[in-house]
Amino acid sequence: MTRKVHTFCRICEPGCGLLAEVDGDEVVRLRPDTDHPVHKGFSCHKGVHYLQVHHDPDRLDRPLKRMNPRSEERGVFEPVEWDVAAREIAARLQEVRREHGRNALAVYQGNPSAFNGAYYANAATIARGFDTRMRFSAGTQDTSAKYAASEAIYGASMAHPIPDLLHTDYFLCLGSNPQVSHMTLIHISDPMAKIRAVKSRGGTVLFVNPRRIESSSPETGDVLLIKPDTDFYFLAGILHEIVFRIGYDRTEVERHARRVDELLDFVRQYPVDRIAAVTGIEADTIRQVADEFCTAPSASVYMATGVNQGRQGTLAYWMLTMVSLFSGNLGRRGGNIYSRGVADVVQGSKRKREDPFYEGPFGEMRTVGGDLPAALLPDFIENPADPVRALIVVSGNPLLSVGGGDRLRRAFEQLDLIVTVDLYRTVTGEMADYVLPATDWLEREDVNFLNTMGVAMEPYVQYTPAVVPAKGERRDDWWILSRIQQAMGVPTLLDDPDPNPFAAVDAKMRESGLSIDLLATMPCQTAVLPEAEPSHVFSIAVQHDDGLIDCCPALFQRSYGTAERIFEELAAEPADQLKLITRRTHYMVNSWLHNLPVFKQGVHQSNPLWMHPDDARCRDLVEGDDVTVRNRHGEVDAMLIYDDTLRLGVVAMTHGWGQRTARGLDVARRNPGVNVNRLAPTGTDGYDPLSNQSQLTGIKVEVVRLRHP
Repeated sequence: MTRKVHTFCRICEPGCGLLAEVDGDEVVRLRPDTDHPVHKGFSCHKGVHYLQVHHDPDRLDRPLKRMNPRSEERGVFEPVEWDVAAREIAARLQEVRREHGRNALAVYQGNPSAFNGAYYANAATIARGFDTRMRFSAGTQDTSAKYAASEAIYGASMAHPIPDLLHTDYFLCLGSNPQVSHMTLIHISDPMAKIRAVKSRGGTVLFVNPRRIESSSPETGDVLLIKPDTDFYFLAGILHEIVFRIGYDRTEVERHARRVDELLDFVRQYPVDRIAAVTGIEADTIRQVADEFCTAPSASVYMATGVNQGRQGTLAYWMLTMVSLFSGNLGRRGGNIYSRGVADVVQGSKRKREDPFYEGPFGEMRTVGGDLPAALLPDFIENPADPVRALIVVSGNPLLSVGGGDRLRRAFEQLDLIVTVDLYRTVTGEMADYVLPATDWLEREDVNFLNTMGVAMEPYVQYTPAVVPAKGERRDDWWILSRIQQAMGVPTLLDDPDPNPFAAVDAKMRESGLSIDLLATMPCQTAVLPEAEPSHVFSIAVQHDDGLIDCCPALFQRSYGTAERIFEELAAEPADQLKLITRRTHYMVNSWLHNLPVFKQGVHQSNPLWMHPDDARCRDLVEGDDVTVRNRHGEVDAMLIYDDTLRLGVVAMTHGWGQRTARGLDVARRNPGVNVNRLAPTGTDGYDPLSNQSQLTGIKVEVVRLRHP
């Protein structure tokens, strides 16, 4: 008899409610959960198609051990027992550390692990158990710019006031395509419905992007086409208009913030007449945006990955916060608000040191959320004085997600040990010595832990049991890493006869009078939480000792010269310079979901180069041509596809491809595409030192017709 289980998706941040139909131990259908009190039947196609992952014959079922040298292109893997794998990995890790020191081990954490409640709640404890400073994550490829900026501005890296889309009258959205990506560092059901509602109630939505994105329509709003990697200057120009022309309530600002004059001194450098040409947006248009933002009854502003991944994502987030503050919209209904959710998280992310930098092997360095810049991973491996010799990768695929894939591959070949924990034997897994099979989100109980705190527009907390038992010998991420540490002699949750990986989750939920046991008794196992209180921005989110926002963090001064240097460089660029951006599509999620046949449709069977027809004609290129995209960092070959939604001078490719060597992924290997991150800078030139954020967009390239041998 078929039974129904209320669960939720864990592909991206909304965590949409799903209903699983189960026959015995098999999930036969996933569909949107119309009973869910928040999502109310909304889910995108990726969630309901996740069964193609769950039933994929290429999924890992048992631990695998590499039997041939890594130098051989094709890996030969044989099954190995869990106890044997744990003992052997532990022994090799201990040997590496005896010979090379504690930092010879590096750990890389991928994005999917953030949506695993049991792992996420215990990630810090597990990281400490490996006792290494060499910690890396996908966060430095997508969001660390925001964490670093908030730590300096608010005193806490987890303080992220979100746009109050439920009440705003004006929504300014930079570097995001909500229809495709569903937004990040904001958890909201059906974001496009919320954006359409702004327009339908008489408000305004304006997207700022180098492309007329899918999210833009007559029912939502227009796109202001900006040159890539210039959003910081655009926001600085908006702020300049507010503080020097439109006017602001200084008394009110100083109730909540300090160092106002220092901010004004900095912003004075970027009047709209100066920054217009660099951004590609006319000065009068920028003035109009500033006027409309300030005269709207309420206004909110948001930026996402398309800005984060530029060279100045941290400074852009600073300017964004100041635009909200000085326009009177920070901590105001309809503006930018802090959503407490199930528990306060900002205290645990409070700034520990005024100056987080220290002298490292490659100059001044810092960590953000404990993570070093992934752009430096090959440098750390190749550092003769203190080399990384072993790497554990948790639900990540750094060979495709970190810039400079070729250099990283050469570095990986030098490692004594690579261990991957994943659903599949990925491109990175093909280079591993041990590939350990993880459960997917239908095979484990969970709580939407990440979604419940700090950034939820409609706060709620949901529990799900394991929908079906895990197949084969798959284990949860926390269990796998704890088992390795246990074999190393490190205390872990597994030392308890009845381990409870959700103890930390329960402790947090007690702040709202909830528990997992209580959630399990509720409809859809879901508790709806109180609506966000706008004033919590100032009473909760700000964690500086004096309770004030820092309008001009001293930390940012080290990038003033860089900001001016980049400005001058942009101003001097030739008119025909092409800039590469990342294009997200409905047919991918980063470097995973590439083994799903349903997503291999039309031109999306690969990742072509998208180019405006006029830019193609100027280069004597036509749609369908095979082209080479190249710069000083590398080159890739792709098919050219016309895209007149792009701003002139902008080309786009989708990242996460390049699966040719993934022999454990049949569909992905037959449709491999190319790794566009081969064109991204690496080393000390590859990231923003304020935040460790990799530069993965706004990259200079040239495009030429491919010369066939």
